[in-house]
Formats: sequence, structure tokens, C-alpha cells
Amino acid sequence: MDVVLSIATLSAGLRLALPVAIAALGALISERAGVLNLGLEGLMVSGALAGYLVTYHTGSPWLGLLGGLVTGAVCGLVLAAVLVGLRANQIVTGLAFTILAGSATSFLYQRSFSFGQNPPRIERIGMPALVVLTLIVLGLVIFLMRKTVAGLVVAAVGETPVAADALGYNVVRTRYLATIAGSALAALGGAVLVCGPLGLFIQNVTAGRGWVALALVVFAGWRPLPCVLGAFLFGLCDAVQLRIQGTNTGIPYEVFLALPYVVTLLALVIRGRNSRTPAALGVPFDRQLA
Repeated sequence: MDVVLSIATLSAGLRLALPVAIAALGALISERAGVLNLGLEGLMVSGALAGYLVTYHTGSPWLGLLGGLVTGAVCGLVLAAVLVGLRANQIVTGLAFTILAGSATSFLYQRSFSFGQNPPRIERIGMPALVVLTLIVLGLVIFLMRKTVAGLVVAAVGETPVAADALGYNVVRTRYLATIAGSALAALGGAVLVCGPLGLFIQNVTAGRGWVALALVVFAGWRPLPCVLGAFLFGLCDAVQLRIQGTNTGIPYEVFLALPYVVTLLALVIRGRNSRTPAALGVPFDRQLA
């Protein structure tokens, strides 16, 4: 038990929580604007590959993070064009993008290196710097959503887009920008995972963390700080299950692999009853029909 509950476990939990926290903050921005982006898992794995390849070719993990951020913004623009511009079904589009991104990143990764070659390690960013980066992102999101007119407009568009449009705010443009910004942060979370704790890229490297980030937004009631705290809970459970696997318990290791996801689901069920879902979440806006 001392091995499981230790400073090293808390440190590992924090390290594993950072990518999920950043991705959850990205999902929060787009969902507060009424856009349900189920492509979060695909955005994270896209950012992870971009961060890995940029770091591998430049030797700078900070450029890798920038590469992940830019990749997410470009993917977010495509998603915004489909979700907001074409008013496509947000659930189907998000799931399709995640499947496409998973296949595309595997293909690009295999084309980048020889078949059977072990994934080369890249330079990593230390945890203190990543913690500061996450706190900066958290502070910016809190400031944007609570202290600026832009944040109020985003919230209004997600709650009552018809009223926001009547007041002269451009609902489509706001949702475009929120989707792009949220997608960029989601991809940044994937890049943080690769350029920080792991230092390498493998297929399905995110292992469902994008879905966890989506669940955490609901758990947090669409509030930034609880999103980050929920991510730490997930990271801590992930670290605990890794520690327990190294002990002689006689329990199949698959049980421990599922532990962080089960805890996340339980927390979601408990908190979901009191959720503050934006009223227009997932509802396309058509000004002609408003």
C-alpha cells in the first residue's frame, strides 16, 4: 500500500493528468458555444503525431507543442466548416473524424519510419514546465469565459443563439472561432502527452483520453477549474493502476487497466445529475429559421 500511495504516485498522477486537462479545457470552450465536438480523441492523436514528428525533425519539443497546436487549429477549421457551416450532424461528424484521424495518423506514422523499427525517442519537456503551461491555459480560459465580452458572447451563443443573434452577435463566427480554439487545445493536449511524459509516439497513444476529457466537461458542469481537478482524479487513478500492476495481487491486470475509466464513469454518473448543459449544445443554428 505504501508503494501505491506515495509521492511518486501523486507525481505520476499529475503528469498523466496534464494532457487530459488541456484537452478538456478545449472541449469546454467549443461546448460552451453550443458545438459538441466528439472528434476530441481524433484531435488528441493528431496533435500527438504532429508534436512527435516536429520534435523528431527539429529536436525541439517546444516546437513540437506548437506543431500540435497548429495541427489542431487546422483540423478545427475543417470541423467547424462541417459542423457549423454545413450544419452536419455533430455526433456523426465527430465520430467519423475520430475514426479517420486514427487511421490517418497510423498511416502517416508507418510511412515516416521503416517497418518494424522501434519508435525513436524524442526530447521531452520537464513536468514543472508542463504544469506551468497547463496553469497558463487554465488561467486564460477562466479569464476568457468570465472576464471578457467574448466569453459572455460564447456562453450566450451556447445558451440562446437566437437571442444572441438578435443582439447583433454573429453566432456562426463565434462558433467557428470556439471550435477552432477548442480543437487547437485538444491537439495541444495530445502533443503534451508525447512531448512530455512519454517521449515517443505509438498507435492509439491517447488510449481513450479524448473521451475521458469529454466526460470530464460534463463532470465539471462546464466550468474550467473542476475540469482540471477531474483530470487530476483520472490521472491519479491511472497512476495507481500502474503501481498496482507491479504488485503481486493475483488479480488480472485488465481490471486495473479499466480502473481510471470506471472511476471517471462513476464520477460522471454522480455529477451528471446536476449538470449545467448549455441549452443549445449540439443544436445547429440556421438564421433563416430562427
